[in-house]
Amino acid sequence: MKHNSTTKFLRISPVLASSDVPRDIEWYETKLGFKNVYDSSAYSEGKIDYVVLGRGDLFFHMQFQFPADMTSTDLKFQVQHIEPLFDKLTNQGLIPPGKITRKTSWNTSEVSLFDLSGNRITFFEDL
Repeated sequence: MKHNSTTKFLRISPVLASSDVPRDIEWYETKLGFKNVYDSSAYSEGKIDYVVLGRGDLFFHMQFQFPADMTSTDLKFQVQHIEPLFDKLTNQGLIPPGKITRKTSWNTSEVSLFDLSGNRITFFEDL
């Protein structure tokens, strides 16, 4: 069958590993301002083991993994006006002031931190 158009990629949905999904939902909501937009309680009973977290038009998924099976992921968020985020993360004690890079060799400002399951979260802004 011949197709007359090309595939258009719409979005990416990374899935992070979590050793405790309810704990990590609370951390992402209280520390980084994400919201639980959908979780496994919609289709199964018991402890939540899968969640979709969102903020604005950005979404990622998180899935329970047993500690022996844990893998960590690096997740990068491109933002505008990164300085208020630097201030918030520093004030919350999530990063020390010296961990902020205001001008990298590749012309960005960025900061990285680890969530409670060991995933690296990086926020960056092009300069």
